[in-house]
Amino acid sequence: MAARELSTVAAASVEVYVGQELFVPSRALLLARVASKIALGLAERFFRRLLRSPLEPGGYVEAIRSAGGRSALYIHMPFCHRPLCSFCCFVRYPFNQAMHQAYVKTLLREVEWLASNAEEAKVETLYIGGGTPSIDVYSLAEVVDRVRESFGGGIQVSAEANPRDINDETVEVLRSAGVSRLSIGAQALEPGRLRRLGRLNTTVRDAYRAARLAGGRFETVNLDMIWGVRGDTPETVRREARRALGLPVDQVTFYPLMPAPGMRRLEKMRMEGPWHPLEPRLYEAILGEALAHGFRPATPWCMDRGSRLIDEYVVEYTQFLALGVSGIGNVNGYTYVNTFNLKKYIELVSSRGFSAALAVKTSGTEDMLYRSLTTAFGGRWPPEGIALRYGLKGRLLALLGSAALRVLGEKRDGRGYRIQGIGALYLLHSIQRSVYMAVNMLREEGVKRQL
Repeated sequence: MAARELSTVAAASVEVYVGQELFVPSRALLLARVASKIALGLAERFFRRLLRSPLEPGGYVEAIRSAGGRSALYIHMPFCHRPLCSFCCFVRYPFNQAMHQAYVKTLLREVEWLASNAEEAKVETLYIGGGTPSIDVYSLAEVVDRVRESFGGGIQVSAEANPRDINDETVEVLRSAGVSRLSIGAQALEPGRLRRLGRLNTTVRDAYRAARLAGGRFETVNLDMIWGVRGDTPETVRREARRALGLPVDQVTFYPLMPAPGMRRLEKMRMEGPWHPLEPRLYEAILGEALAHGFRPATPWCMDRGSRLIDEYVVEYTQFLALGVSGIGNVNGYTYVNTFNLKKYIELVSSRGFSAALAVKTSGTEDMLYRSLTTAFGGRWPPEGIALRYGLKGRLLALLGSAALRVLGEKRDGRGYRIQGIGALYLLHSIQRSVYMAVNMLREEGVKRQL
């Protein structure tokens, strides 16, 4: 779905709930409990298959050369301020100037290799994540410039930033580089919650300053927040949401804790994340505050008040390319992941031009589940389109999904279902959280095995 259409759907959604107290219905809780377990099992099975599938270089090059049409590009910048955040499951390293410079030099080379091989791909959006891309905004600007030189102009650019890095100079560098959407990783706006998250390299004051400096100076300014932390209650989460939504930003994305296997036992003992006993009540508090502040859910997590860009590029693009350590790409049902090891990354790109290390061809069922889920996460369920594309399995999935949405009170419009009720949003939150927990399992295992 196009970003403008997503924004339109978001602006029109959940009007019925404004001014009312929100409750996740019991049937949604039951569906979420079952669906999230199924989603986690299926996603982990897929990623374990990927972990057992070393890349065949010739097949990878052929897949990249087959890429054509609308595409997104993800670039991973893995360096972060010290100390590293304990809640984060992404591949990252403490900042080292020499290694950072070597990485950027190698990344620029990989950009050129990709552009020379994916010649038919029309890259429309670039998402730069981390790590902490803002740790060196001049290198970040150099990477953006190289992508534009290699793939053409008109690319919309999203970049993540640590609040401590945002000042007038960095804002101007990012604006000059053409960054359209700045995503500020506040994560919490109360010192105690930052400590519980292990987010010790920035402060609440940094987050307020960054939002006020960036607000109105980019096409979209997003603030990232985390919820489901030990000790969270509906009132503490409502208070945090109120603070975030009251800042001069266009979006606030409320991410639940999504632990990799190594953290799951600890978080379960602490009753955090998926095991938080008040999780439905916390989600009710977030959505209620968002609606009260004039925001609408562009996704179950991303609360938006009319901007054109959202953070989940996978919602808008079925084909996405990936560069840098641990990047995950999907081209025509060919899923690949780049090496998780920084030194190996530099060696691979220096010797052959690309860093992909693992790859699998997705089955028809896997492709169906993935595309259908991302479409639903973006707010739409088109049963006829799913049935037409995937035949009998598609018809069965379309019927099952439509039945679940009707049970949750969703109404069909001319093209399918526009997902807008709290029950369906909570269900999709639970499923997507499970999928991302499986992705974090892939990252954890990839780093552990030095793949």
